[in-house]
Amino acid sequence: MRKRLLALAITLTAAVLAALIAPLVTAHAEERAVTIHERRLASATRFATLAGSSGADGDVGVLGPDLERYGEVTTSTRTWLIGIDRAVLAPAGSELPDGVPELTEATRQALSGTPTSAPSALWPWRDGPMIVATPIGRDAQILGAVVMLEDTSGARQNVTLWIAAAVSVGLLVLALVAWLVGVPLVGWVVRPVDDLTERVDELAKGRAPSSGKHVGPPELRRLAESFDEMASNVEHSRNQQRDLIADVSHQLANPLTALRLRLESLAEDDPSVEPVLAETERMARSLDAVIEVSRGGAFDRRVIDVDVAGQVRERVGLWGPLFGDLLTVTVPPGPTSALLEEDLIPTVLDILLDNAVKYAEGRAVEVSLHRRDAGWELVVRDHGDGVTPEEASQLGRRFHRLDRHADIDGTGLGLAILGLRMRDAGGDVTIEMAEPGLRTVISLLARHDPGTTATLPDAKGPVA
Repeated sequence: MRKRLLALAITLTAAVLAALIAPLVTAHAEERAVTIHERRLASATRFATLAGSSGADGDVGVLGPDLERYGEVTTSTRTWLIGIDRAVLAPAGSELPDGVPELTEATRQALSGTPTSAPSALWPWRDGPMIVATPIGRDAQILGAVVMLEDTSGARQNVTLWIAAAVSVGLLVLALVAWLVGVPLVGWVVRPVDDLTERVDELAKGRAPSSGKHVGPPELRRLAESFDEMASNVEHSRNQQRDLIADVSHQLANPLTALRLRLESLAEDDPSVEPVLAETERMARSLDAVIEVSRGGAFDRRVIDVDVAGQVRERVGLWGPLFGDLLTVTVPPGPTSALLEEDLIPTVLDILLDNAVKYAEGRAVEVSLHRRDAGWELVVRDHGDGVTPEEASQLGRRFHRLDRHADIDGTGLGLAILGLRMRDAGGDVTIEMAEPGLRTVISLLARHDPGTTATLPDAKGPVA
């Protein structure tokens, strides 16, 4: 924005300078043309007067040496005396040059009694000579004409230098105006936008944006004030969310724990209490899942430098006894560092391996980790029954469970939690039908700005 505004300001300033310089240059070019024409026309008129007097005596050829000396003095002018029949009378033995545009028209005009007028302007790109012609007369009778061809190369060079000087001065003025006026003016306009952008970034990273003095145009100041008010409301809502999660966790989790302890004591003497105890355990798991879902998109998550391969090996090792030889893991050797939440990889594997235990029981499950672009790709592949395309489109919805899995214990929140946690980590979740089974691909960034919520890239398949 700063560059565009500065370019616009420079363009407008250049247009104003061009509007000022163009008339000055035009006036100078016209003044040079008029001055040269007037001087040469005065000389031509003097020669015409002498020729008219000489013509009374019957010989104008005596003016030939005067015409030649005049050309030697000016170094840029050739002069001829022509008769009424357009024949050259002096200098003797010379002829009017061919190939000079407008020469014929100028001589015709002079022989009709009208001297030539000055050209409009003497521009550098007009390389033809200037034509000056005036009639020779006596007693109201036209006897001939004086014709001059003026070489204007020197004058055109002078105009060129003058144009170059004017343009140079204009560029200097443009640079000074851009430096002394344009840059400060654009900075005054853009500074509140830059400040607002910084505060938006701070808000996106979970930090309360700093509120300072608002400067710049009134419209941008009002925008900054509105943003500060919005940021304050967002921070207030965020605090309320954290307080609500803490209150729910405390007010519901503690009574459930106490209830479970009492039911466990009763179950030792009365087996009929065991279904009630199992139901309370399911309620506790559902409560934990709901709290985890409510934290999705939160800004208070902390990230550290973790060994991804080490966490994968450790978590698969904990799940190994439930799978026996059916669970395999493949991780690359060497350091596998990534800036993530410490519990992210364990949570991801717990959700996916728990689903594999329940929905792909007795089937092989492979877990693999490998480098992908600027991050890591974690793949969990099971060989269960899989899902249909219609069922796949519903995966990841909160509390959604397949009808054929209604008798299997679960909350329907696992994949929803997985999707939210990966979104907060700036990663991506893709669930693909593997025939048989499912293939879940977790894409992780090796380095992710702490506390940000990244936008998920386009997925290759159903995203949980």
